Amino acid sequence: MSDKLMNTLQRLQQLRQRALNQATSQLAQQKQLCQRYQNNINALASLTHFALIPVSGAALMTNRANYKHNIQRVIDWQKQEQVLANIEAGKLQTHLQQQACREKIVAVVLAQQQQQSQMEQGRREQKNTDGLAAQCWQRQRAG
Repeated sequence: MSDKLMNTLQRLQQLRQRALNQATSQLAQQKQLCQRYQNNINALASLTHFALIPVSGAALMTNRANYKHNIQRVIDWQKQEQVLANIEAGKLQTHLQQQACREKIVAVVLAQQQQQSQMEQGRREQKNTDGLAAQCWQRQRAG
């Protein structure tokens, strides 16, 4: 029974470790996505700076205003997506912490079971040693 329990716990720990690794990977990907949104926002904001150069003519001014407006819309959209990505990253962080706790619980139980098994093995070995010593003592006494 003990070996079966140990094997089951080891398999469970492997599954928990895989889930933890997967959660870690998902969080890293989500953080990269958040950073990409920030990079996009910075790049788009830099596009609006060159529009500060003075121009003459109503058509150019209208064109520049439309350009800045469209860029600002994209920036706002990217900021909105970034907020959603950050919220998702927070959820993934919480999930990662939960997975880490689950994995740690199984690891602790497995370590306790291994320690208990080693203690039982030590007791059995000591019992065998004591039995052999008693036999030797009885033989010496009889002989």
